[in-house]
Amino acid sequence: MDWSRTKTIFIVTFLLLNSFLIYQLMEKRAGSQLNVRAEATIEERMSEMNITVTEELPEDMEEISHIVGQVVDIEEEVSGIVGEENVTENEENDLVEVSLEEPYDTPEGPYDSEAAREAFNESVTDFVENNVYEGEEYVYGEWDNENREMHFYQTFEDDPIYTSEENQLVLTFNEDTQITGYSQIFLNLQEQDDKKDMFLPYLAIERLLNENLITFNDSVTEVEIGYFNFFSPIGESRVFSPMYQITINGDEEYLVNAIDGAIQEMTEVDSANTDEEVNESEEADSPEEETEETEEQAPNPQETAEEQQSE
Repeated sequence: MDWSRTKTIFIVTFLLLNSFLIYQLMEKRAGSQLNVRAEATIEERMSEMNITVTEELPEDMEEISHIVGQVVDIEEEVSGIVGEENVTENEENDLVEVSLEEPYDTPEGPYDSEAAREAFNESVTDFVENNVYEGEEYVYGEWDNENREMHFYQTFEDDPIYTSEENQLVLTFNEDTQITGYSQIFLNLQEQDDKKDMFLPYLAIERLLNENLITFNDSVTEVEIGYFNFFSPIGESRVFSPMYQITINGDEEYLVNAIDGAIQEMTEVDSANTDEEVNESEEADSPEEETEETEEQAPNPQETAEEQQSE
């Protein structure tokens, strides 16, 4: 064997490998510098227009992907928690429905102090964690004052997922603010293999800026990452897109796709879901005049419920 030749081959191979690694490192540094310069430019534009960001932006991630949710049959597991006699399965929409034999007590009102609200939230959190299958995987979403229901969303790596049904976990309350039951659907969530470069948070804000959806003296009051499914599911699978949910001045909400930067207003999402419901209702013999559905604010005990389960 020609050891001299073998040694030369090894040396050349290691030189090529080192050159490749150095190239990758330089490319990564160059990309990082471009991002920093771009962010500085956006911040300058926002400063000139007196646009403020009042919340910390989500942490940058190099790559992100869609996620797929598969419905899990949890009737047996829920029966083991609350008792088989209290559980029914709604096969039409994959829900497990629970009616409590005895209502679950929460602290009585009034809830006009921070301590009273915290006590209420802790009580609800305890119920969800101890009486709901994988309850720690859900976060507070909203309060339906008309129906006395509290809605929760399942999470994927601490980020909420949103489905068109908005019924992932719904607690029902009586007039005494006791929990009387709940309905639940649970998804097994998996990332798709085809990860993409993530559209960074400040670029999502810039996209709204370029479309004049953010203008002079506006305030970006909230920027969160979530996963959205915009259409009624077919079968037991749902595909969720990663989206930035950006709130302007505390009321206007926009979604910016965290992969391609496409913009969608929250009203468009609601409209798409409403259209599906209207199309179904048109098949009825005597369709009623469409009424506008309004969301009411939560009463005092629920106003800070979004703080629960955050730890």
